[in-house]
Amino acid sequence: MKLFYNPAFTGSAYVDFKKSPVFFDSKIVNTAGLCNVIRLHAGICSDVADYGTRFVHYYAAMKKYMAKNPKSVMAASFKVDQLNTAKKCLEWRDTLAADGWTKAAPAPTERMKTLCGIEEYFTDKSDGEALLELITQVEDGCPLPQMEIIVSEYYEDFAPAEVRLLKTLIERGVNFTAVKADLPDNNIGKVYSILEGKKGVELDPADDSFEIWNFAERDEAIKYLSLLDADNFDVWINAENKEFDNWQKLEGKRLSGSEISGIPHTAQLLNIALTIFERPLNVKNIVEWLNTSPNPLAPGFRKGLASCICDTGGFYNDSCREYIANYIKEYPKSEDSIQKFIPDINHPYFEESELEVSEIKEFIKNLRDWCYKEMSNKHNTDPGKDQLGFVAAQAENLLNLLDNLETQTIPYDDIAQITAAFTTDHSMTQYTAQAGSKKVITSYSDFCDVAEKTVWCDFYNCGNSPRLTYSFLVPAEAQAFKEVLPLWPQEHERDYLKNLLLIPFAKTRKKLVLVTIDKIDSANAPKSPVYIQLEKYDIAPFIKQMTLDDSLKKTVKKIDNRMESEQEFVQISKNDYIKEKWPDHQSSSNLEKVIPWPLDYVVNNFARFSSNAVDCLADLYTTEGNIAHRIIEILFAPTKEVKGSGTPSYIKKQIEERFEEVFQQIVQAEGAILLIKENRQELKQFKIQVKSALEELLKGIFAKELHVVACEKKLEDKVEKLKVNGKVDMILADPENNFYIFDFKWSSTYKHANKLRENKSVQFALYKELVEKEYKVTVKAVAYFIISEARFISCQNFLSDGINLQQVYVSSERKAKKLLKELQNTYEYRKEQIFDGSIEETSDFVAGSFGYDQIYEEQELFPTDYYYDSDLKADCKKGPYPDENIDLLKSRK
Repeated sequence: MKLFYNPAFTGSAYVDFKKSPVFFDSKIVNTAGLCNVIRLHAGICSDVADYGTRFVHYYAAMKKYMAKNPKSVMAASFKVDQLNTAKKCLEWRDTLAADGWTKAAPAPTERMKTLCGIEEYFTDKSDGEALLELITQVEDGCPLPQMEIIVSEYYEDFAPAEVRLLKTLIERGVNFTAVKADLPDNNIGKVYSILEGKKGVELDPADDSFEIWNFAERDEAIKYLSLLDADNFDVWINAENKEFDNWQKLEGKRLSGSEISGIPHTAQLLNIALTIFERPLNVKNIVEWLNTSPNPLAPGFRKGLASCICDTGGFYNDSCREYIANYIKEYPKSEDSIQKFIPDINHPYFEESELEVSEIKEFIKNLRDWCYKEMSNKHNTDPGKDQLGFVAAQAENLLNLLDNLETQTIPYDDIAQITAAFTTDHSMTQYTAQAGSKKVITSYSDFCDVAEKTVWCDFYNCGNSPRLTYSFLVPAEAQAFKEVLPLWPQEHERDYLKNLLLIPFAKTRKKLVLVTIDKIDSANAPKSPVYIQLEKYDIAPFIKQMTLDDSLKKTVKKIDNRMESEQEFVQISKNDYIKEKWPDHQSSSNLEKVIPWPLDYVVNNFARFSSNAVDCLADLYTTEGNIAHRIIEILFAPTKEVKGSGTPSYIKKQIEERFEEVFQQIVQAEGAILLIKENRQELKQFKIQVKSALEELLKGIFAKELHVVACEKKLEDKVEKLKVNGKVDMILADPENNFYIFDFKWSSTYKHANKLRENKSVQFALYKELVEKEYKVTVKAVAYFIISEARFISCQNFLSDGINLQQVYVSSERKAKKLLKELQNTYEYRKEQIFDGSIEETSDFVAGSFGYDQIYEEQELFPTDYYYDSDLKADCKKGPYPDENIDLLKSRK
């Protein structure tokens, strides 16, 4: 058996199958692979625990040591950050142990004394120690397979343990070949010599075997290279091949194989799941958890509950309880998973509190068991399925760590810190390589054979020297260990790293292209140290400025179905769906949309685009307005069961006795975004603001001796020819049975004062008619109450002095206008347009630019300034809409 060995091999090395079409008796191995071959034939089992398990055990050992040695030099660091301190100590310990360090080794510093002390409680061996064990077993004469090991000539610069293993195998009679670099007689060989430090080497300007392709931007380089054919080069070096493959897929070329590196979404499943334990519940976290896939909860349930949370603004409310109960009633088997994987909806938390460790452990066990079940499910074809093993291992390690904490409760921040310590980079396959594709290797060291032509796609991003293995040792430690341990000499390690970097030069014969770039996005690209070294020579003749020239581009027919910039109408031929679903009654809010922005109204009500993602949660400003409305409704609304409810004295008592309870209840149920940590200060200020507004509102009610007749009163009737409905925020009456209407707003005074001034308040015009018809009374006054400013705004000066009332006077130009008639006419005009399939696009309305300008006075429609009022328009979605949205609307039947 032939073993091509290099410690730096990553598992995807280049092999020239033209030269070696049969490779069954050969293997390409790194150190772990070489050890596995030897162990397999020798019948040796070496059990090294995974990193997570070893970390938990080392943390437990360090915790025991610190308990007995509170004055240790590492005690202060351990107290501040236990997990990351243990992580770093384990890293040092494993590095030293790979060269034979034990607790009996010299301890020249207090730090080393601490590491030696921790060893008393830690018994897990590392990969480095397993290698040393194997070397001893080989030295003792364990059976070896018939093999030939082929390495590079610089093998003596490998790590000491690796060199020792090779020499032991040679002494045991294993065939061994150290291959010397066979440099070509062209510029590639000359560049290699320059980088080796040879003097007097001159490059041949007429030789094109060595070139540097320079691109302006990284994206341009990736696009250009992906457009090339597979046979342009034998080897393509590219560490991060994800974007390269994405472009190849778009271009219809064969994929080279790529991975998603870092921490793929599925691998974060445990981290995301544990965020639902934050107290108070972070509403964004539970929505993210419900949108995470794969997930132990059913997709339909997750989508529905996430939508319910986004619609209501919270989790702990009756709507969510009803949704969960109805879902369980329809799907009884889902009850178990719902109980296991969402918080108890009947036990909300308004303040921060520690978590019960037993509850967290139970949750982690349930998630781990689900991962194992899904991994064994043959019907599950989710591409992230393979990552569930990683999640299950994380869960096991976290359970072990929680057992070692020896505490009944734990702060949420500690859980977040623990999961972060366990989170390591992990990769998953994005695309597998296809036959006939470009041969991509992810490391410049992955050459098994010599290549004719090589392109180094990410040359600009490599060559930065990594930190040397023993750079963490202080001089006193390094000197003491050199006397007893075979540490890797720094000059040998530097030579090894340099030789790895030169492999593409040593393994390429006819053409080597290095790719450099000027920019990555807007930042200057890094410059490889190799390139800096080459700049000392006259390399300008070998640098080619590359661009995406026309020869690489393909012309495709452009499909442009956008509206013309000056087009007034969107034409819809199939509008039966709109006619069928058109509501019998319109609310004031709908009228205030369909009249000025008919396209917005149609798209929002009939195309029905929806989402249940985190970004669908109402923003803080909107939430505060909704919460204030609900608190007023609960504390001010009269009830038939309580005599005198709705009177000022009763309301005052309600505020004094129930405000705290109601505020917490409503914020938890419908304004959970206020409970997020970064909004806690805003919550305190909001609470003071609402309390102050309630007192000012009550003051106005007292001043006029009013009593509340109804809050959020639903009314429905015919106004003129228009069927309307609505919910009136507050209806009041005085001792003479004159009625008043209050409408609560959170936004600025100017916007609503301007509506009254211009006689454009559709809402009040309709509410006044509805209330008078419902109660057979006269409405004496209507007023906006701006909650955020604790201010009344009205055209009638109906409140006494001392009340914060801003009286607004209707402009003389609009005073004589009949608002209801304008409303009726404009609504009919819009409805007729929509039913005819012509929807006016008014998002960029400019006075004088539309045909509407010519007819509105004659037909008694709303004036054109209703369409471009800056404050009114700010609340509405602006077009133009994406083509696919309009297409969907057109396709409705």
